[in-house]
Amino acid sequence: MHLRHFVPLICLTASAFAVPSVRAAGLELKKGDHIAITGSGLADRQQHHAWLETLIHRAYPDLDLTIRNLGFATDEVNLHPRSDEVPTTEYFLNMNKGDTKVTVGKTDVVYKAGTDFHATVILAYWGFNESFKGPAGLEDFRKNMDSYVKTTLAANYGAGAPRLVLLSPIAHENLKDANFPDGSVNNQNLQLYTAILAEVAAVNKVQFVDLYHPSLEMFSKAAKPLTINGIHLTEEGDKALAPLQFTALFGKPADSMDDSRLAPLRAAILEKNVQWHHRYRTVDQYNIYGQRSRIKYEGVDNATILGEEMAQRDVKTANRDLAVWAAAKGQPYTVKDDNLPPVSLTPPNLKNPVPYLDGEEALAHVTAPEGCEVEFMASEKTFPELINPVQMNFDTKGRLWVAVWPTYPETTPTTTNFDKLIYFDLDPKTGKPVKCTTFLDGLNCPTGFQFYKDGVIVMQSPDLWFARDTDGDGKADTKERILHGLDAADSHHETNSICYEPGGAIYLSDGVFHRTNVETYSGPVRNVDGAIYRFEPGTSKFMRHAPYGFANPHGRVFDYWGNDLITDATGNNTYFG
Repeated sequence: MHLRHFVPLICLTASAFAVPSVRAAGLELKKGDHIAITGSGLADRQQHHAWLETLIHRAYPDLDLTIRNLGFATDEVNLHPRSDEVPTTEYFLNMNKGDTKVTVGKTDVVYKAGTDFHATVILAYWGFNESFKGPAGLEDFRKNMDSYVKTTLAANYGAGAPRLVLLSPIAHENLKDANFPDGSVNNQNLQLYTAILAEVAAVNKVQFVDLYHPSLEMFSKAAKPLTINGIHLTEEGDKALAPLQFTALFGKPADSMDDSRLAPLRAAILEKNVQWHHRYRTVDQYNIYGQRSRIKYEGVDNATILGEEMAQRDVKTANRDLAVWAAAKGQPYTVKDDNLPPVSLTPPNLKNPVPYLDGEEALAHVTAPEGCEVEFMASEKTFPELINPVQMNFDTKGRLWVAVWPTYPETTPTTTNFDKLIYFDLDPKTGKPVKCTTFLDGLNCPTGFQFYKDGVIVMQSPDLWFARDTDGDGKADTKERILHGLDAADSHHETNSICYEPGGAIYLSDGVFHRTNVETYSGPVRNVDGAIYRFEPGTSKFMRHAPYGFANPHGRVFDYWGNDLITDATGNNTYFG
């Protein structure tokens, strides 16, 4: 049975995989449409570049479109791993303002929304993660896609049956770099899965957009790489793909990418997407939605208070929709957040003030090992930026870098003093800080960092960033997501303790409750609860290094002899990696 199916596949020529055209005149949009972008990494990452969204709003300025990105790294059409009791994609497709009670397993969970969203158009990007199953997975993929299409077309997300468009994965770019695969094996599979998508779309009479073949041609003509690792687009790659997507979607050419009117529109969209990302991919999810969220302290629980904050984030996002609509029409607009719903005030758990000691006073209570000395260097009194330091390191210039976290356990919707990555210039004689510089501001839970090339790798869940200072002013001016999908179900156990191995790879610690899902060119990497991950920045290789059942591995170090030591902060157990 398997042989009869397999032999014809491997004997077919490339022309046999030509994708049938099932697009008619193109997608028609209506006034006030709610457009949902769903799928895996390709969908997920587009919100951070926003070129396709920009072209859509520019082409339809009078329709006042609401667009929400629901992409999620490693998602498959029938597989959506999430941490405990996080709202499903279906919930976000049909959000109703106010409280919505859902049953998850045997538990009733209440989700709170500040605005409505009822998907009328769905752009669905499937097939990438499924493609790693190869020819053996084609029949399952066909069945799963057919079921998905039929279910979606029969659904009503609060505004009638949605219009559905299936979009294929992009090709794997050959980076012509010995550190990366050439993508030929992946492309064989991606071509097969693209053909299945076209077949399913034709059978169900829905629009299909082939991105595989156009992107393959786009990569072949590019003067420089358009992906960071062969599979995930850079900002330039997203910009190059956007007009191809637009034309395939709507059956007409996009506006020039050099149109000066695109810049303010795109800026407004990016700001809207930042607010939505804080909502849809909020950190500390286990304490917002999961079991811990319903534990009451003094009669108050996190689910209630943080649910109210999620409603505020909905309203902040909707406020920025107005700015997007104005920019699409070429009109000025000033965003106001004076309409945020209230968040209940909560009493402190500790009734009496805590007698914290100043740094100098605390030294009297410190006992150091023989041959060691402890000195006071700095505090938030001497440098106000130094609040809640979570990781420190010295660079090759002798400067002390610190990730600081004034918003612990995470930012609120109204936060104005964000988390930061700072560094101190030290007096060479005394070793004391003489100057503090903020290298990177506007962060949310930067649980770790490590120096890399001419910049710094910084963790800000769900992304690992590479930040650089390219103009020499001592502050980061460029940022690039080099890894995404690292979960933050519990913000103080999210990816932390970033350290190098002797061979140059970096190690990332991840705590309990997490559902980390990372896409790689070798296939999706998924994990449940705690793990140590190994990542090679120079090759994008990512793997589970120690997927032991940790609670919270907060300590990581390699000793002089290269021994790999891991400390679990819950229970204070230490392990060999």
